[in-house]
Amino acid sequence: MQVDVKLSPGGDLFEAEVDGKHAGQLEFVRRDGVIVYTHTEVDAEFEGNGVGGALVRAALDGARAEGVKIVPRCPFVKTWIERHPGYADLVEGG
Repeated sequence: MQVDVKLSPGGDLFEAEVDGKHAGQLEFVRRDGVIVYTHTEVDAEFEGNGVGGALVRAALDGARAEGVKIVPRCPFVKTWIERHPGYADLVEGG
C-alpha cells in the first residue's frame, strides 16, 4: 500500500492519501517557535496499514528540514517517537 502524505494548502495539517482517497491527517499548530502536534487521525478503513506512521514521519522530517523543535501533544506522535529514537532529538527539552 502506497501512502502519499502532503502538507495541506492551509499549512496546518498533513494529509495522507491511499489510491487518491483520504486516509488520515495529522494536525498541528505553531507556537513560540516550535511545532505542536495535537492530533493524528486515521480513517477506519486504513487503520493498521502504516498510515499514521507515514503521517508522523513526514511531519517530523518536515520539522527537521525547517530546523525547529516539536512538542508531541498527540499520544500517537509521542509513542511513535519513543519507538523511533532517531527522532527524539527534535523534541523540545528532550
